[in-house]
Amino acid sequence: AQRIADNAKSLADGFLTRGARLVTGGTDNHLVLLDVTSFGLTGRQAESALLDAGIVTNRNSIPNDPNGAWYSSGIRFGTPALTTRGFGGEDFDRVAELVVEVLKNTAVEGTSKAKYKLAEGTADRVKAASAELLAANPLYPGLTL
Repeated sequence: AQRIADNAKSLADGFLTRGARLVTGGTDNHLVLLDVTSFGLTGRQAESALLDAGIVTNRNSIPNDPNGAWYSSGIRFGTPALTTRGFGGEDFDRVAELVVEVLKNTAVEGTSKAKYKLAEGTADRVKAASAELLAANPLYPGLTL
């Protein structure tokens, strides 16, 4: 449980050092809530762009959310699953770097709160980097399928 909380702190710090805004300014538990309005995105756009790049999150409302619950203005990250795989603080800092790369390379398409355009090559770069992290921390070490 302590590693999970420590890793959430590393993830939060990774976001903060890259200029991202956290709803609570940090974290004391296993969750990190990122306000994506500073990237000019809705939570729905951010969630979809990250999924295109192989990073699974979910959109989440923030206090006084101007976009409401459907589109939202935030995305939520939890650290238990990756901590269980063996991720440590440096790995979570890398995750923050990859997330920020995707969000900085995502543009709103028109006036839609759902449509977006991910810069060419971003998804492939981030998927490859994610695959490296996951390969270094296999779900079931020693199991060959």
